[in-house]
Amino acid sequence: MLKKETMKYYLPIVLFLLMLIDGHLTRMFVEWSKGDYMASAHFLILALLFCSQKFPKRYLLITTIIIGAIFDAYYIGVIGIYAVALPLMVFIMYGMSSAIHFNIFTEFFSTIIFVTSYELFTLAVQLIFKLVSVNNTYFITRYLGPTLLLNMIIFAIFVFPFKKLFSDE
Repeated sequence: MLKKETMKYYLPIVLFLLMLIDGHLTRMFVEWSKGDYMASAHFLILALLFCSQKFPKRYLLITTIIIGAIFDAYYIGVIGIYAVALPLMVFIMYGMSSAIHFNIFTEFFSTIIFVTSYELFTLAVQLIFKLVSVNNTYFITRYLGPTLLLNMIIFAIFVFPFKKLFSDE
């Protein structure tokens, strides 16, 4: 939709807004389920998947380090967890892009893999530093399952608008 040269100026703002939307939608879903289930929206990871096909690696890594640090400061209060997790996901996305032919099915399964990896990585870091304590069964059934379901729905609804937004046409 926007040219690559123009989009590189708007991308950090778009990613920042998606980060805020993710957090607020997640909070809304927790309220709707009265705390029984926690589904975390990941528009940001979906956008990064499409951005990794268009933008230079260095630019996107620097952008995600900054967005991750803002995420840490805003939601967690401990800088470092998401400032590492987001660039790590982007780095893996770039590594995969040379080996995988992207179509809607591989993008769908990539979204599932990246959301799962992201959640497991951030949980592992939080467990290592004793920021949280969680039962494995609770995490899988009450958090990871609903999160994956929500992100599958988000993918189905937003895949074409995101492709259009981040395409060169």
